[in-house]
Amino acid sequence: MKSKYRQSILNLRNALSSSEVSSLSKEIVKNVNTEFSLDEVGILGSYFSVNNEVDLTAINKKRFNENRLTTYPKIGPNHSMNLIAPKSFEQLIKNKYDIYEPSDGDAINSMEHEIIIIPTVGVDKNGYRLGYGGGYYDRYLESVHKNSNRPLLIGLIYDFQLIDDSIDEIHDIRLDVVFSETQIKNFVS
Repeated sequence: MKSKYRQSILNLRNALSSSEVSSLSKEIVKNVNTEFSLDEVGILGSYFSVNNEVDLTAINKKRFNENRLTTYPKIGPNHSMNLIAPKSFEQLIKNKYDIYEPSDGDAINSMEHEIIIIPTVGVDKNGYRLGYGGGYYDRYLESVHKNSNRPLLIGLIYDFQLIDDSIDEIHDIRLDVVFSETQIKNFVS
């Protein structure tokens, strides 16, 4: 069932024009900033957008230029991942999935983050994330989910990425808040 939803959503997302991605991303980021000012977050986990994901370029550049501590995923051996604060945007490299990641920088413990924005293919009706299928975030954040004093886990998606079904499995991450261009869904219990 997951692969059916994943392919369908990715087809819709890939069909977006660059102007649609830009316009919708601005609306989504505006919605996030009504709840949390991403410019002011202490330590923010972000990502480099690919394949028509919600575009975070403006946030990433602004935070970097203002020396706000921002981390980005870097994959490692055995499907591991860390969140790295890069020393420079000039030193980014593409990983095996063709996604930019820091080539150098400091790994920041997940529990030190205030907010972690998680790239997401879809979100089910209970807030569970449908990812790309590699399990990197599921493994990385497994211990985070068990802590009460933990970072807020948010997803930024387009409306069509909301799934009106329950598709979670035991290892899946439940997001705390999801923002789209027209909705804010809070899943904090």
